[in-house]
Amino acid sequence: MTLSSRTDPSHTVCAAMMVVSTLVATAAAAQSTRAASHVRSEDPLIAQLIADAPGLSATFRDLVTAIDTTNGIVYVESGRCGRGARACLVLDMQVAGPNRILRVLVTTRRDREGLIGSIGHELHHAWEILQDPKITTSAAMFFHYFGKASLSPNRFETDGAIEAGHRIEDELR
Repeated sequence: MTLSSRTDPSHTVCAAMMVVSTLVATAAAAQSTRAASHVRSEDPLIAQLIADAPGLSATFRDLVTAIDTTNGIVYVESGRCGRGARACLVLDMQVAGPNRILRVLVTTRRDREGLIGSIGHELHHAWEILQDPKITTSAAMFFHYFGKASLSPNRFETDGAIEAGHRIEDELR
């Protein structure tokens, strides 16, 4: 005997509607959870990497968690940085209501581990800025790094960000 021969068709339709409703609610909850993170991307590839990386790297997960505790929102997008850098934290801060908004640019033409490592490296820079609530302007970002970070030609670098990027790549391997 098949299920359809034993069951009233209206019950089958109702059950199917409940299953679809549950699937839609589950998908909406998952989307809401992803959107709630303070680390975001409009680029589908980068958004997927940001979603996957915390499960693959404890260091990446810790950086996202740390940023999520701040009033900062970090948008990671595909783009070009100056001086041939593969990734960069743009020294530009926007303030929208209580939120400080930062942008990270990455070149996506590289292997997955290298790309996630670069994103993590730049998220560490974002964390360096966001952990100080007094930094609310682009100029304050610049002066935060000026004198504190090593200065290569036209770029700032910190040991913490370098170490974070390397650790993330190691964890991914």
